[in-house]
Amino acid sequence: MPSETTTGTSHSILVVDDDPLQRAMARQALENSSYEVTEAENGCDALDAIQSCPHDLVMLDVLMPKMDGFETCAHLRANSGTKDTPILMVTGLEDIASVEKAFEVGATNFMTKPLHWQLLNHQVRYILRSSEQHAELRAATLEAEAASRAKSSFLAKMSHELRTPMNAINGFVDLMRDEIFGPIGDDRYKGYLTDIHESSEHLLEIINNILDFAKIESGVVELYESKVDVGRLINRLGKIISPLADKGGVTVRFQVDPNLPTVKADEMKLKQILLNLLSNAIKFTPEGGTVQIIANQTDIGDIQLSVLDNGIGIDDKKLPKVFDAFVQVDDALNRRYEGTGLGVPIALALTELHDGSLNIESALGIGTTVNVILPRSRVIPSRAFGSPQ
Repeated sequence: MPSETTTGTSHSILVVDDDPLQRAMARQALENSSYEVTEAENGCDALDAIQSCPHDLVMLDVLMPKMDGFETCAHLRANSGTKDTPILMVTGLEDIASVEKAFEVGATNFMTKPLHWQLLNHQVRYILRSSEQHAELRAATLEAEAASRAKSSFLAKMSHELRTPMNAINGFVDLMRDEIFGPIGDDRYKGYLTDIHESSEHLLEIINNILDFAKIESGVVELYESKVDVGRLINRLGKIISPLADKGGVTVRFQVDPNLPTVKADEMKLKQILLNLLSNAIKFTPEGGTVQIIANQTDIGDIQLSVLDNGIGIDDKKLPKVFDAFVQVDDALNRRYEGTGLGVPIALALTELHDGSLNIESALGIGTTVNVILPRSRVIPSRAFGSPQ
């Protein structure tokens, strides 16, 4: 009866060695432990054998004619059907360089001749058990990835379904507030319409964030790159962000280096990064506070975009939570400051799509600074982007 592991699955082993005596001794030792054994006398025959009939483990000699063990191992690792098959390399070579090369080409483990046959069986049993555990882990990982894709697909679909009626609601509310088709009557209705409009805008923002994050998680977000004047982009953000700042009683200041170079980037996504960070800064800054955005070029040529506030700040221990999707740093903030907790995760993901980095410095009760770094490889020298070749 073939040998079984804890899962109850029988195992077959391919013994590859140009020495018939070594093959015979390996066969005897392994069959005594109830493994099924197949033999091959060189690497070429081994590849043919494992292609016609998959094996659970390959016991592979190093020094062989036609194709040595190193090359055979590399071929097995390059093949999708055998890339995860455990390989035990066996050789009379005892130098460190040979051991290192064996592991470089993908060996699972390494034994030197003359073999201790009882030790061989223990090695084989251990390798097969580990291989099964790795296979289970790979299967679980694939299942988790599939579940994540399904979740993202569901979120994207539902967000689309919700966004369409929300846009319609906002449109009709605008028509009624502006009394396009005649006066409404009681002024209280105008107040109700304002409340409806603000609530629907807030809900639409949440839906858009979920949709954006779902796209990012699904890996379907692409960059549509162009030549972007970062300074001009930041100055335009002032008009967009001013209503939110005015409502919260927060002053927003812009400090942009007039010599800031243009960059190769997706302008809409770069705008979204900064809007997310500015909106967060304003939201967590109390009335009378200040939010500042600073844009300059570092000494090594990177572009640094920093959003600073003197708001509530974040405790050092809770700072890593800021990067987690759908999470706010604590329940008290969640109750006081409404939102999805997606602003920073989306900004981080879009920054990384630009080969950049995002880091946060914060102190509780003092304020927060978020730095977005675009690498100097994205800086466009004069007339370099889109110029005729």
